[in-house]
Amino acid sequence: MNKQTWQTMFGHEPNKEMKTLVLEEVASTGADIREVISRYVLPDMAIIGSDGKFDYQNKRITVDEYRAIAPLGPYAKLVIVKL
Repeated sequence: MNKQTWQTMFGHEPNKEMKTLVLEEVASTGADIREVISRYVLPDMAIIGSDGKFDYQNKRITVDEYRAIAPLGPYAKLVIVKL
């Protein structure tokens, strides 16, 4: 994977040790790399407005839309706060 892909999936550039750990875990378990990375990253936070949407990457989206576009796909974690 290239540097930008690592950054997108982690939300920052992981160090060499983290990349090695992830790749070794993928090789040993056969798990999807997104699933393995999701174990090591913090969840995104969504403060849901009265319209049922929240701000994500300069857009107002629903939780379902987030699940469709999140870099970690079905393994993405989201903390939801409703006001």
